[in-house]
Amino acid sequence: MERNTKEFSFLADAMLGKIARKLRIFGFDTVYDSNLDDENILNSPNYIGRIVLTSDKELFNRCKKKRISTILTYKETEIENLVTIFRTLNIKYINSPTVPYLCTSCNGKIDKISDNSLINNKLSDQLLQSHKIFYKCTKCNRIYWAGSHMKRISRLINEINAKLT
Repeated sequence: MERNTKEFSFLADAMLGKIARKLRIFGFDTVYDSNLDDENILNSPNYIGRIVLTSDKELFNRCKKKRISTILTYKETEIENLVTIFRTLNIKYINSPTVPYLCTSCNGKIDKISDNSLINNKLSDQLLQSHKIFYKCTKCNRIYWAGSHMKRISRLINEINAKLT
């Protein structure tokens, strides 16, 4: 059974930046700020309803005491931690995107660029010639395209899915 990524939103603590970026690529709304401290995570109304992801046992226990949904990511590898997150949420399969669903930098929505002339001065000529379709974050204006990095992401997803079954 495939779960909808919109069912879950996360808040990743300062130690989980790489995991936050991967979750965004997979389509999960994930707040990450390396400057967030435990008190902000525990007490800010901005994060109500988000599942706190942490590798800090003390923060994990404090979240539990306050009845904040939390997942402890204590495994050695990123893949093992992602599998732990998905298993905890009963997610049995992750879709392989052709481009990130959400901006890996700011968690903003990614939209297809309808007129590539709008980005001509922002990318190299070689990149503009080798790719025809580009995407832009609606929040921070970062530009995306389906490059070789998406093959690596697809392999990562295949590894995760193999461990989830």
